[in-house]
Amino acid sequence: MFKNLLRPDSPLMITISQLTDCIFLSLFWILGCFPVVTIGASFAALYDSTFRGFRKQEKNSWQRFLKTFRGSWKQGIVPTVLVGAGFWGLLKVMIALWNMAALGHMSMMIFSGCALIGVLAVGILSLVFPVLSRFENTLGGLVKNTVFLAMANLPRTLGLGLINTVAGFLCLRFIVPMFFLPSLAALIGSLMIEPMFKPFMEEAA
Repeated sequence: MFKNLLRPDSPLMITISQLTDCIFLSLFWILGCFPVVTIGASFAALYDSTFRGFRKQEKNSWQRFLKTFRGSWKQGIVPTVLVGAGFWGLLKVMIALWNMAALGHMSMMIFSGCALIGVLAVGILSLVFPVLSRFENTLGGLVKNTVFLAMANLPRTLGLGLINTVAGFLCLRFIVPMFFLPSLAALIGSLMIEPMFKPFMEEAA
């Protein structure tokens, strides 16, 4: 029975392999973000390799990460700058609104509405690099297609924003989640994103 547990196709070994992939892909993502201008390529590679490795059961997810990273880092530089500026501006606005609400200069109901819009904005920004990983686009086409997909799938975009908001907060607040949460968030996010992509993938086929 012990030998059966150690077989490569046993549930135990498959689980260990998936946990290992989750940790290593998260580490690859962290390393890919260090040059700053390659943050977008790192996000694109994380999404593509996580989706294919976990949901499509494709092997060699680490090699897939590196392949996608190499193929998208140049195209991802400008979107990285734009999305980074968007996230930074959104963060500053939300901090200012929270301070106003905490000091009583704004009702918590109004702040909650603004927070909902902020989460939606996070969802839209989070969609940019999965689109980059899957489709060939000019910069204008990337922005246009991302906004179109987001607006046509508002509940999913909101869900994606909520997932990444929580994951981002936990990774910034604590160290340990950074070693597995990026991959896990990408995997859960794919449940929102892939239904958006499906009609266009069928057209391409």
